[in-house]
Amino acid sequence: MAGFLKNISTYQQTKPIIDGLTTAKNQDSYKREHQSTFILHEAAARALKVHAGKDGKLPNPVTLQAEYTRLTEKKNALRVEYGNLRQMAREYGIVKKNVDSILNPGTERVRSKERGAEL
Repeated sequence: MAGFLKNISTYQQTKPIIDGLTTAKNQDSYKREHQSTFILHEAAARALKVHAGKDGKLPNPVTLQAEYTRLTEKKNALRVEYGNLRQMAREYGIVKKNVDSILNPGTERVRSKERGAEL
């Protein structure tokens, strides 16, 4: 996403120089003078062509940045929730193990003996 926003920004920043080619008196010298800008603009245009809509227009970078920020915040909240749920699952596993050992006291001893024999 960050690369996509960077390409939009590069494209928009270099567009006035590209448009200046049509009004330049000597187009060859203008193009040589701004060669690096033309290269950056063409690379950004190629990268963005994949993401352009049916009408060929690019999405608004401010809208994209806001959406990116919103999704990042949502992702971070979900990570926190996932961590909490994972911790609860561990605790439930411990509780289950304790309940199983109380309800089936002989089973845990057999498992302990098997583990001791394996070592």
